[in-house]
Amino acid sequence: MIKCGDVTRFIRDEFPGIISDSDYAGVKALVRGLDYDHAILAAGFETLEIPRTAGNPPSLSSFVNDKGRMRDKLQSLGYSVPAHYGLEDNLPFPVILKPKRGAGGFKNVLVKDEEHLQRSIEQYHESGWGDEFLVEEYVRGIDASASVLSTGKEAVTVAINEQLIGLRSLGPMRRFSFCGSLTPLKTTYAKEIERISNSLAVDLGLVGTNGIDFIIGPSGPVVIEINPRFQGTLDTIEGSLGVNLVEAHIKSCQGELIPLTKYRRFACRMICFAEQDFQVTRACSRAHYMDIPQKGAYIERAKPIISAIGYGKSRDSALNNATHYIEAARKSYQS
Repeated sequence: MIKCGDVTRFIRDEFPGIISDSDYAGVKALVRGLDYDHAILAAGFETLEIPRTAGNPPSLSSFVNDKGRMRDKLQSLGYSVPAHYGLEDNLPFPVILKPKRGAGGFKNVLVKDEEHLQRSIEQYHESGWGDEFLVEEYVRGIDASASVLSTGKEAVTVAINEQLIGLRSLGPMRRFSFCGSLTPLKTTYAKEIERISNSLAVDLGLVGTNGIDFIIGPSGPVVIEINPRFQGTLDTIEGSLGVNLVEAHIKSCQGELIPLTKYRRFACRMICFAEQDFQVTRACSRAHYMDIPQKGAYIERAKPIISAIGYGKSRDSALNNATHYIEAARKSYQS
């Protein structure tokens, strides 16, 4: 994105993973006096109020991001969602402990028993993640997502994606950390996921591009979370469909949906995580890479280094190509 931009402004050099009030103030200060057509807000900034934002209103994003309230809303509308529990309930271990707000899955914990639950809650407090968390049913199955374009009154699912979650081959990370995507996901539940996603987007009045995370379990797709913003699947969707998703997002915010496009190929994005702390000594300028760290950046162990994307006529070929690029990047940074 730095290569594409005419002007780049940073609110700070390092990003610790927790967005503070000063970050919101910093963005608002940077925007003042900046000439732009549309503002597109990324993860963590969906509720920011700045002029000419293309996307969901801050109040709607705030509601959707509250996973407890969102789950209750979806259940009331008749959608299949995981069961939620109170700490006083007789919990059917294993269960998922997750924050009420947040993205990427790196704060989610698979809790095995009561003792593990108490330790995990204490770790939440010690890590500064707050007291607001959920205890949720552990649904086993295939991790999937749908990318939906919506005008608020009508919607179209442009892609169904396979989510890459917690792959240890990509480096040290938490079990449920998002580490890439593969588009398209071929599943017998594609039509059902499309129907649910379109209906859900209209029911909630979402606009622009939105992501709906599913787990395809033994009984079919279960709605896990909704991302009221651009998703990490952007690269594989554009690479697979050959569409400009940013342009399509802006059009849908203005009330126009793009026609459905067929998948042209498989696209797989993988994120490489650092095995140890290190400093970047040279920038990567080769094709197939994105999220490229700048020269001089300091990257801590278990933090993302770089992403690679691979294409192919089949799922396996796209996956293998992305793996090849990731291994090449790992060797380069290790040296």
